[in-house]
Amino acid sequence: MDILFISKYFVVIALIIMMIAALRVGAYRTTSMALLGSSVAVVAFAVALLFVGDMYAIEFYKDISMALIFFGFVGTVAFAMTIGGDN
Repeated sequence: MDILFISKYFVVIALIIMMIAALRVGAYRTTSMALLGSSVAVVAFAVALLFVGDMYAIEFYKDISMALIFFGFVGTVAFAMTIGGDN
């Protein structure tokens, strides 16, 4: 096995651990922590999808990953504007 291939598996495992930690942060009672946890989980999933798609030659992994990152950001901003009001 190539060292680059092994390092990609290591990064995917680290991202899975990061997603679990983000879900734990998202379980707090405050809305801002839930928003932060869900945003981190979406970004970690999108980056993991980039690595897995590269390893297994999935065709549309870049498109799906970019859509997840973009819509995750837009959803976070829209939710923050809704909760924050006009301030």
